[in-house]
Amino acid sequence: MSTDTHSSSRGKHSVLLYKNNSERDTVTLDYINQGLKENQLCVYASVEAYDELYLFRISSRIVDFKENIDKRNLLIVNLKPFYDCALKGDLSPFEKLKKQIQQELEHRNNNNKSVTIVADCADNLFRNQYFDQSQLVESWWHRMYMEWTRHDNNQGRQKQLYHVTIVCPHLDLLLHKHPFDQHKCKILDNHSVTIDMTGRTIMSSSALEKHIEEPPPLRSTESTNSQAESQTCILIAEPNAELRSVYGMWLRSRGFKNMLVTDSGSKCLEEFIKIRNINQRSSVIVILDSHLRDISFIELAKEIINKKPDQMLIFTSTTLPSDILNSIDININSNVKILLKPFKLSKLLPLIGN
Repeated sequence: MSTDTHSSSRGKHSVLLYKNNSERDTVTLDYINQGLKENQLCVYASVEAYDELYLFRISSRIVDFKENIDKRNLLIVNLKPFYDCALKGDLSPFEKLKKQIQQELEHRNNNNKSVTIVADCADNLFRNQYFDQSQLVESWWHRMYMEWTRHDNNQGRQKQLYHVTIVCPHLDLLLHKHPFDQHKCKILDNHSVTIDMTGRTIMSSSALEKHIEEPPPLRSTESTNSQAESQTCILIAEPNAELRSVYGMWLRSRGFKNMLVTDSGSKCLEEFIKIRNINQRSSVIVILDSHLRDISFIELAKEIINKKPDQMLIFTSTTLPSDILNSIDININSNVKILLKPFKLSKLLPLIGN
């Protein structure tokens, strides 16, 4: 790898476009070796790391492999279980990895808070045409990158918590073929920069300047004015992160574009009011879990119904429906539905329409 290749992606969340597996391994392992040379924490996270033969091959190409493993300078992560979980919209293994990396950085003897991460789970999902899941994983990496590189201090300014370089290889050839080409922009936009194997910048993304929420949030209400009458907006308040991911992927697969999936009942209400202020005839569906942490779902439902008596409300709960009905002092009508968890998403579709 040339110095230019490394410098063009240093401190960024990058898409690395490769032509074949041999080329990919050469460049990504060079990233690891360069990071080790600079006394960084290096994380090589690969779906292929479950294969002992593959591990043997890459170990011979990493400088002082065993010594760096023993000294906790190098982490080899088998992403195969992560891949399997991502297929179901479950990102909990990634959250555990995040905590592990944070702990490693905080306890490093040399006080070097720099980390280089190579991760190929999204690439494998994309190659197997799991496009939503691939986007979900890349969104997660970018959220983590943004969180670690931007941190508010006491003066209200932003300072860098860690120096983070994340390299996500993607097979260049696929991005130009159908049906992959229809999804490539979503992948590329979840990164700071796209580079080729020589380090040449192909595209700089505005994603560097924004947080990517999970799943991608409702489009800004300022820009939905012209679409408000023709497109349904769906607001979901759900405390479980895995279910939020599943909601997002499923709704996008059904063609819904204007959505907000959040763990905050207050944020859900705030967005509802924004939409109503822009256009009172906007079609909005609200899905509320009965165990929100920041606000009572009963009070939230009352607020929404007070503002729009005929509002479509769907409650999801592990509690028996009769118990919920007895606890809500509002008019229960044909626009208020209750789904008992766990439920099949096919039961949700008739309630929200097409």
